[in-house]
Amino acid sequence: MLTLISSQPDIPPEVVSQHIADHAPALALSALGAMSGDVSCSSLKHTCTEHFHEWWKLSVTAGTPNGKYESVYWYLLQLLETLEDYQLLGNSFVQFKVTSCAQFLLGVGPAPKKMQGIRP
Repeated sequence: MLTLISSQPDIPPEVVSQHIADHAPALALSALGAMSGDVSCSSLKHTCTEHFHEWWKLSVTAGTPNGKYESVYWYLLQLLETLEDYQLLGNSFVQFKVTSCAQFLLGVGPAPKKMQGIRP
């Protein structure tokens, strides 16, 4: 039987924060690995799909992220989901955006400007 998200109780913010904290570094490493050739682009796409599936299991309503870190995570995930392999590997502007987000999510770079995502 289908259950509407709106009919379920609200997910505690701590659960959402923990989900993002658990998944963001793995996404960042996969993205950087794909650009350097250490991870295949098909493996990166699979990682993105798995992250979405794990998120949807939580049944969190779409909307505004809870802070800059979550916002950048969603921006990167949604960007990677829409890119073709040749765009990720051959477009320096795309590579700059991916690298900026990944470094921030790994804690080794500043928060990127004008790169904000929303919850799916």
